[in-house]
Amino acid sequence: MFLGVDHGTKAIRFATEEGRCWELSRVQASSLSPSEILQGIRQNLDISEVDLAALTYSMGDGLTRIVRLQDASNRGLVQQDGAGLHVGGGTRVFEAIRDSGWPTVLLPGIHRSSDVDVRMKVFSHGMSPEKVGLAYGAFREGVRSFIISDASSNTVTMAVARGRIVGAIDAPIFAPGLMQGPLDVEAIRRVDASAISANQAFTAGGILSKMGRSSLEECTSQERSYALETLALFAAMEIAALRVLLSDLGEDCPVIYLAGSPADLILERVCLLLKKDVQVLGRCAAAKGCACIAQDIYGGEREILGLPVDGNVESLWQ
Repeated sequence: MFLGVDHGTKAIRFATEEGRCWELSRVQASSLSPSEILQGIRQNLDISEVDLAALTYSMGDGLTRIVRLQDASNRGLVQQDGAGLHVGGGTRVFEAIRDSGWPTVLLPGIHRSSDVDVRMKVFSHGMSPEKVGLAYGAFREGVRSFIISDASSNTVTMAVARGRIVGAIDAPIFAPGLMQGPLDVEAIRRVDASAISANQAFTAGGILSKMGRSSLEECTSQERSYALETLALFAAMEIAALRVLLSDLGEDCPVIYLAGSPADLILERVCLLLKKDVQVLGRCAAAKGCACIAQDIYGGEREILGLPVDGNVESLWQ
């Protein structure tokens, strides 16, 4: 049995390679002990033993390869503080998997030190590790060149050319999500005036946040329509930007995917904006993709979408 863990913005999802999935909000996870989290994984996924788990944690910017969990210093991060909400749930899950005794690898994020198109290295960070799982799920279905836009609380879009990740646009760079987004001139002025921190500006930089709403459910019908139209527009613009990159690399017809909880709500509009068919990936696609990464590493794969697997990983099961 193989386990994948998707450390998302609001929730953490656990899945097997067969697609069984359990979701736990980060707030819930922060209130549970590691042993309670492990009990929840075993009961909700109906597993007892794990041959190999693939864990994602935060930004993953301290890694450029897939490593054994015990070999990752500082939990695979350059530094503990970073962009986004910090509620403690991801740390609890990290501790639970670490204490489980299950053989586990830690996935890297995509960042300036990653082996991606050199032009994309102008940005310090491209995407967090769970997006690698999201991309691998699509690759596992036989698709070699594609773009995935994960548009939800924040918006992150990635490009894969001929089975290798070549670039990604992270949430603080371009398209706003519903809750988080890049710093505009107003936000920069407020940061410079010490009214808020840069991370607070990013966390409140999303479409709904700027409307004074914390969810779509709080919106009037007009506000909801505006929020989804805006999310669709920027997701489409970000996809279009990465189509330029892939075209320059000789891939003119990549498959396009949307992910994230509002994906079904904005699908039709994104298709119209791009004048192209777009497919939707399910809520558990990233966690399942991570489980498939674990399965394939266990089966002998030594590179995942261009990310090398550290030579010490084999010792986990030998």
